[in-house]
Amino acid sequence: MAEYVHQQIGEEIRSMAGYYMVLEERVLEYKGRTVLHLIEAAAADTSCCGGAGLGFIMVPGYINALRTCQNEEGLWLSDVDPIKDEEERREITALIKAGNPGFQQVNFT
Repeated sequence: MAEYVHQQIGEEIRSMAGYYMVLEERVLEYKGRTVLHLIEAAAADTSCCGGAGLGFIMVPGYINALRTCQNEEGLWLSDVDPIKDEEERREITALIKAGNPGFQQVNFT
């Protein structure tokens, strides 16, 4: 089990070369369990080599308990099981891509 911290939807999370943001949180039913996945975008807007951007999908894992409490910053916390099985990852990736045809990159935490 792992603790997942929900970021604010649409809020920039800055880094040295740019930022990323969560655009949407979604769930997917898979073999009797619920998979949390996030539609995200990133932009390199302060790098030395010019700007670039991309969209991707992040999969924190199977939801055990959704938004159970808030941390000191007021962000919601959930309990998730990271998805380690490679066959499950392949199947979940295919399902997510089928529902999000504009996205090709799916990452698991």
